[in-house]
Amino acid sequence: MLTAMILVYEVTNNMKYFVESRESPVYTYLYIAYSIPSMVVQVISPSLMFSVCFVVGQFSANKELVSIMVAGVSFLRIVSLILAFGFFMWIFVAIFTQFVVIPSNKKAQNNYSYMVKGAGKMTDLVYQYHVKGKEGFYYVYWYDVKESAVKGGFNYIKVLPGGLPEYVISAQRANFKSETKIWELIDIEEIHFNDNLEVTKYEKISNKTYNFPESIDYFSKPTRNADGLNFFELGEEIEERKFKGIPYKDLIVERHATFAMPLMSFIVVSIGALAGALTKKSAGVASLGITIAVVLLYYIFYSTGRSLAENGGIPAFAAIWFTPVLFIGGAYYLYKKMNV
Repeated sequence: MLTAMILVYEVTNNMKYFVESRESPVYTYLYIAYSIPSMVVQVISPSLMFSVCFVVGQFSANKELVSIMVAGVSFLRIVSLILAFGFFMWIFVAIFTQFVVIPSNKKAQNNYSYMVKGAGKMTDLVYQYHVKGKEGFYYVYWYDVKESAVKGGFNYIKVLPGGLPEYVISAQRANFKSETKIWELIDIEEIHFNDNLEVTKYEKISNKTYNFPESIDYFSKPTRNADGLNFFELGEEIEERKFKGIPYKDLIVERHATFAMPLMSFIVVSIGALAGALTKKSAGVASLGITIAVVLLYYIFYSTGRSLAENGGIPAFAAIWFTPVLFIGGAYYLYKKMNV
């Protein structure tokens, strides 16, 4: 039911692209199909908590839990299999995300791109992009994929090993010749410096070719979406962004979230079992209310920490793992207070 609700929302939210796209409807259907695994992962935790809280709550409301404990069986032993299942779900969700959800996200993104382009919207646009190269720094205004050209402005600073600039090139347009791997720049200003940063040469050139270390593909995809990268690909993307001088804190956060977010499955199962034991009547209503409250509170804490980490407010490790540790600590405190 929860998956269906998210699916309806996703379809409604993208209805304008579904209707306006001139591409084949197959891209739309594939986008929806490949998005389903991600939706399933989103609803696993609240579904687990509701079911565990409801089942244990039924035992408590019908006094069956009390009967078992009077027979000498501890509460921890009663719910041990449920807790073991929650631990298994943590591992399962982490593996399922890496090997099913992430590959599906990649395919969903590709089909979404075709769908949006068919509706006349531009995607994968490289616009006002600063990047570090092997021998200097680039600033490109707009990369035109179809023409293999940079339009509106192409700027390059060649840097010497000591860190001083050797020369600066500014051009209105840069065409890349794939056959010869040569750049052709148009309407150029070229400035050269000495070791004292004094201008030694300045000239305006209408047209000139250059052999820069990077090809046009270097500007094609500045960054990859973290949703489509597995744990190892995240590490590769971090190193690539470091080299290019692009911010990468969001990827470090995502690497921690690879294991921290699936841990929610175990946490909600633990809290659900404890909360169910406290239920005195109407287990269904109580379970629903507790599930909504706990899951909502968890996401608020987790999202806040994640946002702070991505913006450099606090270290990624502390931001991502704070919420799981807080809720595990809360579950342990509740267990000790129950004295069962």
